[in-house]
Amino acid sequence: MKKLSLFLLTVLSINLYAKDPEPAKLRYSEDFILEQVLKLKNWDRRPEVPVPEYHFESQTPLKFFQDMIEEQWGMRPDRITNAFAVKHNLVFISDDAAYYERTGRCMDDSVAHELTHYLQAKYKGWDLNDDSLEWDAIDIQTQFREKFCK
Repeated sequence: MKKLSLFLLTVLSINLYAKDPEPAKLRYSEDFILEQVLKLKNWDRRPEVPVPEYHFESQTPLKFFQDMIEEQWGMRPDRITNAFAVKHNLVFISDDAAYYERTGRCMDDSVAHELTHYLQAKYKGWDLNDDSLEWDAIDIQTQFREKFCK
């Protein structure tokens, strides 16, 4: 009984003091990232086009993400992922620090990717169902990462 009590006390103590890992943080402001994406695209800023609202995974309820993205994707994802919700002008970004560390990326390049989709949809009116637009966003994301995420 003593061993069981000691075991339970140890497990409870560990769980009591265990903290969720800190979420990743942006190195640069959203505005700076947008300006850099515009430069990489060689496009001018259009102040009349509202900038998107940002929602980070650690601060966003899954149901809200699902509600905002379901119509666009035709499904309710089981977790929050990086995405641009065109109709609602929302950027969703994972801020899982372990993911970015494991992949050698920074959260800022994910924002650059989603801002590329924002520009494609809101500046040019392009349909994001066009697969070539995903390749364009990957290219901009890679360029941004190589320049700013070292």
